[in-house]
Amino acid sequence: MTDIQRFRSPLSAPLSKAVVVGGFLFLSGQTPKNADLTPLRGSIQEQTRNVIEAIRASLSEFGVGLATVVRCTCWLSDIGLMKEFNSVYEEYFGDALPVRSTVEARLSNDVDVEIEVTCWIGQA
Repeated sequence: MTDIQRFRSPLSAPLSKAVVVGGFLFLSGQTPKNADLTPLRGSIQEQTRNVIEAIRASLSEFGVGLATVVRCTCWLSDIGLMKEFNSVYEEYFGDALPVRSTVEARLSNDVDVEIEVTCWIGQA
């Protein structure tokens, strides 16, 4: 049986921040937040940068970076924001683009973006 490591979220929601199993690291979806954990308002570019920086910070806790991301699932409040979202997304992932799904959805706290990632961190 494969060991499953679960890392509880510091938020009040009943979820794991991350799960590591079989060489993969799964991060829960990230939404844009201010330092006090309130929803970050602003342009889709500001919100996207905030979310990807939060993902980067979480990955660093596991000793890995954005280059290990193999899959992203992205939700946008309005698919019309795709061009602006993509411009920031590409700044961070460049030539190491993960596979990705992007859909339009109503997001919690009326933010404009949420991203979750799966990373390859190697065999334990």
